[in-house]
Amino acid sequence: METRKKRSHSMALLGLLAAAGMVFCALFSLGAVSFPQISDVELHPDGFGSLYTGRLVNDVMDGQGEIAYKGGDKYKGGFAGGVYEGTGTYMAKAGWKYSGEFKGGLPDGYGVFTAANGGIFKGNFTAGNISGDGAFFPPDGWGYDGMWDQGVQTGQGTFKFADGSTYTGSFKDGAASGNGVYTDISGWSYDGGFSQGLFDGSGTLTYADGEKITGEWSAGKPA
Repeated sequence: METRKKRSHSMALLGLLAAAGMVFCALFSLGAVSFPQISDVELHPDGFGSLYTGRLVNDVMDGQGEIAYKGGDKYKGGFAGGVYEGTGTYMAKAGWKYSGEFKGGLPDGYGVFTAANGGIFKGNFTAGNISGDGAFFPPDGWGYDGMWDQGVQTGQGTFKFADGSTYTGSFKDGAASGNGVYTDISGWSYDGGFSQGLFDGSGTLTYADGEKITGEWSAGKPA
C-alpha cells in the first residue's frame, strides 16, 4: 500500500514537471522568456568611433573588457550594464590616470589618482569625488593626509607645507579651522584655535627659544 502511494506521488510530480516544461516552451516560443546573449568580442566598434574588446551581454558591455576611445582615452576593467563597475583603470590622453574601484561609471571606493604633473592621491572616492580618508602629495613639496569632503580638506588631517612646516588638526572647507598645532620650520609653534587658516581663539605661541605666550587670538593677531 505504501509503495503504491509513493508511486502515485512520483507520477504526479512528473506530470507537474512535464506541464511546467510545456508552459516554459510555449512562453519561450512567444518571446516572453529569453536567455541573455553572451559573447566575447575583439575591437567591437560603437557609433562614436570607440573600440571595445571584452564581454558583451545582450550587446551591452558587461563583465571584463577594455575600451579605446576615439579621443585617445582608454579604460580597462569591469563593466556592468554598459558602464564602469568594479575595479579598473582609466588612462587619459591628457596624462592623468585613475586606478581603483568604480560604481555606476564613476570612481567610488578606494583608488589611486595620478595627475599629469606626477602628483598622487591615494584614498577614497564617492560618486566621482574625493571623500573620506586620503592623502595627496604633488611634486612641488606640499601635501595633505587626512579627511576630505567633496574634494575639499574637511575634518582631521595633516598639511605639510613646501618648506617643511606642518599643521595638524581640524580643517573646514580647505582651511585650518578648529583646534590644531602649527609647527614652523624655523622652530616656533602655535597650539590652539584656528579660523580660515589664521590663529583664532585660545592658544599658546611657543618661540624657538622656549618662551611662551598664552592668550586669545583673533584673525592671526593677539586679541
